Amino acid sequence: MSTTRFAALAAVSTIALTASQAFAQGAAELEELVVTAQKREQTLQSVPIAVSAFSEAALDRVQIEDATDIQLSIPNAVLTGNDRFTLRGVGNNALAGVDPGVPTFVNGAAVGYPPQNEFFDMARIEVLRGPQGTLYGRNTTGGAINFITRKPGSEFGGEASVQLGNYSNVRLGGAVDLPLGDKVAVRLAGYNLDRDGYTKNISTGNDIDGRDQWGARGTMTLDLGENTDLTLVASRFEEDSSRAREGKRLCKANAVLGCDPRFLGFDSPDANTTILQTLSRIFTPFPAGGNIYAGAPNPTDLRKLAADTDPTYSLHQSTLTFDFAHDFGQITLSAVGGYSRFSTEQNTDWDNADLPFRFTRPITYFKDRTTQVTTDRLLTTDSFTARNKTYTGEVRLASQFEGRFNFLVGYFHAQGTSAGGFETWHPAIEAFQKAQGRPQETWRVSTLTRNGKNATWAVFGESYVQLAETLRLTLGGRYTDEERSSQGRSIVLGPLVPFTYSRFAGNKFTWKAALDWAPELAFTDKTLVYGSVSTGYKGGGQNSNAATPSFGPETVTAYEVGAKNILADGALQANLTAFYYDYKGLQLGQRINGGVVTRNADATIYGLEGEFAYALGEHILIDTNLSYLHTSIGTFFSEDAANPAQSLTATTPTVQVNLKGNDLPHSPGFKIKAGAQYQSDAFRGDWTATFRVDATWQDSYFSREYNTPTDRIDGWGVIDAQVRLENEPMGLSARLFVKNLTNGDNITNIIIEDALIGRYRNARLLEPRTYGVIVQKTF
Repeated sequence: MSTTRFAALAAVSTIALTASQAFAQGAAELEELVVTAQKREQTLQSVPIAVSAFSEAALDRVQIEDATDIQLSIPNAVLTGNDRFTLRGVGNNALAGVDPGVPTFVNGAAVGYPPQNEFFDMARIEVLRGPQGTLYGRNTTGGAINFITRKPGSEFGGEASVQLGNYSNVRLGGAVDLPLGDKVAVRLAGYNLDRDGYTKNISTGNDIDGRDQWGARGTMTLDLGENTDLTLVASRFEEDSSRAREGKRLCKANAVLGCDPRFLGFDSPDANTTILQTLSRIFTPFPAGGNIYAGAPNPTDLRKLAADTDPTYSLHQSTLTFDFAHDFGQITLSAVGGYSRFSTEQNTDWDNADLPFRFTRPITYFKDRTTQVTTDRLLTTDSFTARNKTYTGEVRLASQFEGRFNFLVGYFHAQGTSAGGFETWHPAIEAFQKAQGRPQETWRVSTLTRNGKNATWAVFGESYVQLAETLRLTLGGRYTDEERSSQGRSIVLGPLVPFTYSRFAGNKFTWKAALDWAPELAFTDKTLVYGSVSTGYKGGGQNSNAATPSFGPETVTAYEVGAKNILADGALQANLTAFYYDYKGLQLGQRINGGVVTRNADATIYGLEGEFAYALGEHILIDTNLSYLHTSIGTFFSEDAANPAQSLTATTPTVQVNLKGNDLPHSPGFKIKAGAQYQSDAFRGDWTATFRVDATWQDSYFSREYNTPTDRIDGWGVIDAQVRLENEPMGLSARLFVKNLTNGDNITNIIIEDALIGRYRNARLLEPRTYGVIVQKTF
């Protein structure tokens, strides 16, 4: 057993032991959290769906600063590649311009929250698991994540913080409330983060995967009358850093395939049978007996690499949202709207190597989009770009009748534009295309889309019938109509081809039926038992691939039962959930023949979840969650670039394999998280001290649906700890923290690269051990 695994399990066991001892002692009542998961204010324990919610205090308590942190505290949650959420095995597996399976909402608006941005100045985050289309305008098949930002206070005040840590980490944050009379208030908040990289590029001598980013948000609330409120929010996020889109190169050299599909190692690919080696021999001044990757260094430390080019990462997003509500008494009218403008360019070294290889003489070629070089070195880069604009609006009517019947109905509309794709530069590709007399646009491998347009509208709603004092029936429905179109083109060592227009149009009715029962039981203070059957839908889209120009929609029928319990005079919360999903046409993105393609496969998913919290007196708080997940793909034939029988070139007929029975990607079978804290009484005046430890263990899973040995990601554990000193009357606090205490090299994703460059794997990792101090002053 690895040191990291042992430490994580030891921490979880210690916390569990503390919990068992705590039950024998007196307890204090847990704080009730109010959420808006069902588009109205309810206590978390009154919501008959699986929801994990975090107040501002909870986010601070468990050190949740960004998306990589929050996954540790949610059952059956994985942050795929550190940038896409997967819940219960479902996420944004498609590699195309479609709605994610787990979309994000900002203050109710479907404008998206980039995982790269920190969770700054949040009032609450709610994570809903399962289809939510009958209450949310945007399609949701896997779940939804709501980010609710803080609103202005009624009095002048605010806070400022400074965080210093290892890797030269410096983070400055602040917020201020500005009341402007009795009717208007403004809150301004922001942060700036600057730190060195976690990974060392031994070839350039630079630290990479660093951060240089900032976010700012302005919020204005307007009281338009006794029953009318309006909130306007504008935000900006920018990052220009060395964040690594791809990670460590892993390979066990193979003379036929470049890298052996059965093993991972720290070799470089054997390039003798790759297309690029063949082209280089014919069309460039290639040395006799040369091998492109021969002698290329690859450190065995996962936090070190050797590449001739450092990554660059640029991401920018601007958003505007508004939230309007008017209370007519028994009916509330709500309107939510949003605008988002997003762009990113992410560049990295395509062969992920610093090649000792040299041409016999210098040649002139483009090593990236704008840089032409004359050199005897072989330099390669790739670039991922994306940009989009989104406009979204939603109107809802909700009743508050005193009788047995209530309802919520809404209309949603969204439209947007998009463009982007993948491009790679290599001197052999350029030389080959020049020899064919082809134009400059073909001198690189490119899979691009442009003029992407999407428009969707939906009507949705739920009705609530009180069948008895403790029994309620919910019936919901949603009708979606959508259209997507774009122009796509894929060029892989071929002639210049025109962009091909493709279009998807579809509509679908989905529904939900649920019962919730609130019995009075002798052994609980409050219990809610619920069961539901619901359907979800996500539209199809276009591929930039002539052989597979489009893919179909994704649908799911979801069955869920659960129980939410409050016990021990309000000191203990125990929530349990079981679910079963039947997916038709689940969208899976695949990397094939120099490009990407999304296809559809059927799948079944089932699992269990438990979330618990216990307050022992005023000083001890214990929380834990457990989850189990089983996924299985139906009959699905696909070619696999890691299959030894697969073709060595893009022109040879492909070899199909059946993936029936395989696990879905990013679906760990078991996961456990446990946390415990102790807060002292006041000492030395008004100072208190809080000691907390959190431990998470996640089972192994596969990075791809092929489930090959080199797709397997071993289970890993993370331990975080902190000590917080606080003087509430002075508004002053200081926190000493450490994350990933054991400094585990925890791999979160493994991506296979194309046969063109040897089928090596790129591994992405969680952050290493970080530690520091945060000082905050409120005023």
